[in-house]
Amino acid sequence: MTPDGVRLPRTVALSAGRGGQDRLLVDAPAAHGELYLHGAHLTSWAPRGEKEVVFTSREAVFDGATAIRGGVPLCLPWFGSGPDGDQRPSHGWGRISPWTLRSAQAEPDGAVSLVLAAQQDGVAALYEVRLGEELALTLSLRATGSLPKRVEAALHTYLAVGDVTAATVTGLEGAQYVDKTDGRALRTQDGVLRVAGPVDRIYPARGGVTVTDPAASRRIRVEPVEATDVVVWNPWRQGAAAFHDMADDEFASMLCVECARVGGNAVVLQPGETVSVGTRIAVEAL
Repeated sequence: MTPDGVRLPRTVALSAGRGGQDRLLVDAPAAHGELYLHGAHLTSWAPRGEKEVVFTSREAVFDGATAIRGGVPLCLPWFGSGPDGDQRPSHGWGRISPWTLRSAQAEPDGAVSLVLAAQQDGVAALYEVRLGEELALTLSLRATGSLPKRVEAALHTYLAVGDVTAATVTGLEGAQYVDKTDGRALRTQDGVLRVAGPVDRIYPARGGVTVTDPAASRRIRVEPVEATDVVVWNPWRQGAAAFHDMADDEFASMLCVECARVGGNAVVLQPGETVSVGTRIAVEAL
């Protein structure tokens, strides 16, 4: 039983993690994982018998105030500095706020389902997490005030890869994207995506995206759910070196593939309306 009165199944435990921060540890027949209540931040997930799928930096800060580097940061109710570039803090309040566990349930197929909630500034957020042979995440935002609310949302998923320079990303071929490393220039994806420098791109969500990772002998498939955008990001060596909470060499061990509703796809919610964005992630051997 948690302090909030939520009864935990035997496959879920509440304990102190890094920095003494409260976390939920999942050890279920289908998967294991870790989620911190600060930011409702998933920092680990792997299907039973598989290698870690989610990258979290060894230099990440766990102080209950700073956003955790890696895992799945929740960007809401804006992405970056917002549609007009004037919002602070970066990526909104979701990833730096405490969340409340609403429910935890063991599923018949060996998975675990968690539901968490937070509310601030006229937006109520509900986060549904299902850790099993696949990882399913759904983030829903509801306008709670008396006025319309413009919102963005993103699941800023850091995928663990063996070597990003050897990985390829498919499913984006021919798509027009916004290149944030070049003044938001519009470009068209020519063939498969290979990471050979800093990457920060916003693609339309047209279907599944697959990261083929020869160094880890696997593929990771990311399926957008109710998303309008897929963001692909890697800071490369110079970007990682500029972060105090990321080791210089860790850029090679991660690639963000983020399902989102951002920029021109921001949604204006009328009072009481809800919008959702989700992702489903699965792993298969090469």
